Amino acid sequence: MKISSHADKISRLLQLRDRLDPLRDFELWYWTCLTAGTNIWNASLHATGLTSEDRAFSTIPGVHVVPQRDGSYRRELRGPGDVSHVGWPAIPGDMPEPIQRLEAALHALEEYRDPCLRGDRAPTQAIVDDCNLALSQAISVYEALVR
Repeated sequence: MKISSHADKISRLLQLRDRLDPLRDFELWYWTCLTAGTNIWNASLHATGLTSEDRAFSTIPGVHVVPQRDGSYRRELRGPGDVSHVGWPAIPGDMPEPIQRLEAALHALEEYRDPCLRGDRAPTQAIVDDCNLALSQAISVYEALVR
C-alpha cells in the first residue's frame, strides 16, 4: 500500500478515535489505536526503504494478492510489503534507531490487547494513559520519518 494511503487511514482512524470514550468504548477505541499503529508502522517502514509500498496486499507472510491489468488479482510470493503486526513477519536487516523506537512504542500499545480484549482485565484510566503515551510516541516517530 502507498504511504499516502496509509497516511489517509491514519488520519481517519485518529479522528474516529477522538470521537470515542476511551473507557466506555474501550474495545473500539483500542482497535482504532492499534490499527492506526499498524498503518504508522507500515508507512514508516516504506519511508525508510525497509519494505516496498507496491500495490500488493499481504495475506500471510510472503504471500501477496496483486492486482492484474485485467482487473483480476493473483497471488504472488514476494518480499516484505505491508505487515499485519509489528514483528509479523519480521523485517530482515538492521533497523534504524527511529524504527526501533517505533517498534517499542507499538509493542507497549499491544501489551494491552490480550488481557483487555481477549482476557478479563478491565480497562482503567492508567491503561488508557499508557496506550495514549505509546501511540503519541509512535506518531512522533511517524511524523519525523514520513512528513
